[in-house]
Amino acid sequence: MDINEVDDEDLEFSRSYFLAKELGSSVKKSGHKLSDIDLVSEEELRAAASNLKPKHEKEVKDLLKTYKSLYQKWAFELRCGFGLLMYGFGSKKALIEDFASTTLTEFSVLVINGYLQSVNMKQAIIAVAELFMDQMKSNRKTTGSSAKAQQPFTSKSTDDFLAFLNGSGEHENDNFVCVLVHNIDGPGLRDSESQQHLARLAACSHVRMVASIDHVNAPLCKHSQVSRILVSLH
Repeated sequence: MDINEVDDEDLEFSRSYFLAKELGSSVKKSGHKLSDIDLVSEEELRAAASNLKPKHEKEVKDLLKTYKSLYQKWAFELRCGFGLLMYGFGSKKALIEDFASTTLTEFSVLVINGYLQSVNMKQAIIAVAELFMDQMKSNRKTTGSSAKAQQPFTSKSTDDFLAFLNGSGEHENDNFVCVLVHNIDGPGLRDSESQQHLARLAACSHVRMVASIDHVNAPLCKHSQVSRILVSLH
């Protein structure tokens, strides 16, 4: 092969390369933006979603009917000192709240939405303690007891509130606050401090916890604060 021929081929390739670059730089670019996309309004989206027929509607109704037949059994287990943990695919929020509103009407109920990032377990513990204190006062009025309620909190520390909720008393199985925790493994409850507070709260003698767990791998957790919470619920 002639050396001059090779040089001519390389030169032609170089010219083609730079020519392509010049032509490419002259191509017009689109000025469209994502914000220019004509999206449907929220009203149209909701209207379209409302027309979607739910799948397995009959099966879901039958399943909920089966669960509702267990409400009295669940309440009995709570009275015996156990907790309840709901797991599986799909939201358990409506089921848990229906159980509380229809079966736990004689007890104070506090709801903790674990799926919210802004959850504050210290504030939740204070709220549970205040609910239990109000419930004790109400029970004294109902029974006609003349005993004065002593101030249970020597300080405003979390340990003090937990000690009050874990105190001994008569009829402990019938005198408790029910705590509903939606998504106990949610983003707002995954830090070690919140998990520790949850575990201690679930172990209190005057607290019964009904919780849902949604992460697909959550039942596999070991050697963590979450496992302590699950043990407290069984």
